[in-house]
Amino acid sequence: MRQVLRSCIPAAALLWALLAPGCGKSGSEPLPGDGGVVARDGGDGEDGGPVITPDAGGIEPGPIDAIIAAMPEGSWKELPDTQMADVCPQPYSSYPCEAVMIAWSGGAYDSLRDRLVVWGGGHDDSSYNNVFTFDLASMTWKRWTDLPTGMTGNSVTPVMRDKRVETCGLYPSVASLDIPDAGLGPSGYVRHELCDDPSISAQLDSQQPRSAHTYGNIAFSEATGRFYVLGSVGSYPSGQAGAPRVMGFDFATARWVRGANNPVLDYGASAADARGHLWYVGPRKLHEYDPVADAWTAHAPNGAGFYYAGAAVDTKRNVLALVREGATVSTYALNDAAKTHATVTTTGLSEPVGGAPGLAYSPVLDRFVAYPGGRRLAMLDLQTARWVELTGTGDDPGPPASNGTYGRFRYSPARNVFVVANSTRRNVFIWKPPTTAP
Repeated sequence: MRQVLRSCIPAAALLWALLAPGCGKSGSEPLPGDGGVVARDGGDGEDGGPVITPDAGGIEPGPIDAIIAAMPEGSWKELPDTQMADVCPQPYSSYPCEAVMIAWSGGAYDSLRDRLVVWGGGHDDSSYNNVFTFDLASMTWKRWTDLPTGMTGNSVTPVMRDKRVETCGLYPSVASLDIPDAGLGPSGYVRHELCDDPSISAQLDSQQPRSAHTYGNIAFSEATGRFYVLGSVGSYPSGQAGAPRVMGFDFATARWVRGANNPVLDYGASAADARGHLWYVGPRKLHEYDPVADAWTAHAPNGAGFYYAGAAVDTKRNVLALVREGATVSTYALNDAAKTHATVTTTGLSEPVGGAPGLAYSPVLDRFVAYPGGRRLAMLDLQTARWVELTGTGDDPGPPASNGTYGRFRYSPARNVFVVANSTRRNVFIWKPPTTAP
């Protein structure tokens, strides 16, 4: 263990069923979800790549540390040879690889192992459902999961494009689906409540979640050490259906674990609090997911209604903030029994921070930091409702992904820097903040 160093069922069967009445660890403590390293099946990956080895986690020193030490405060740094495209499935196909980021998709931050997690695609943009991580210490990308059998980097089998099971959130495990019309809803999709019927579930691969636009529907919990997909929308290939299925990726076993369904199926924004509980904002509703208990709790039915937003939690005061353009900020007081919602009017911005900006909270600065793109940033003191705009020095990360940054801009608490990935064909950048907030 690494040390943590951080300050086929026939149609008749279905028809019968239808008609019948988880702060980081320290020292040598095991990380959440650390059940030991479990080897996957031997042999090369399906596309001829290396075997993917699970890990138990932990934060290690690496070449990034010297780079950060040499950076002036307030500066940006481009990390060389850090394009995610280098680990996309083979044969390499530019657009589906790029769409993992640009097709309304985001990311999360594994703060226990100091790495950015990227998962996305969906609609007819990308069928890819791989888990990708960028390890900050070694400055390397890793692809943790392979595509479904028969799918390659530039091709899919016809059954993968069968839209009927998009509502179940998984790719098929069979060459063709056997689903009677009685099992379909008015739009031609399997009804959500039938997805777990054995006649349907036996035709699906529980280790192959279906690619989707992720918006803010993905998060990481320190309580379990897992990366979560909190339901899906904009699913491959039709993009007109979604699934409430929650999936947690366990890095210690390199396998997906089923979670309790999200009670809200929509485009969402989410963030983790200091306990590792995941807070999800859907259509004006706030829900809390406890990943240890695997339970959802409904809160505050009349709240924020937008979803093209960055979301983060002030871990000192336990306040959830959602930022879209920045002139107003939606907040939830998570310590209050009623989880009070407020719309805060702010000052200090000369121009909006853009739709779906990156948003992260730094306990060192005690500020929310929004990232609209390029070298520009904005710090928010929520206590005074005032933004301070900054332009970082050094390298220029360039424009953000056209459909939003979402969770691909994140704060590394282990190294006190911010990390951003704007494109699979551009390098990763980091920003070193000042010692104190301006």
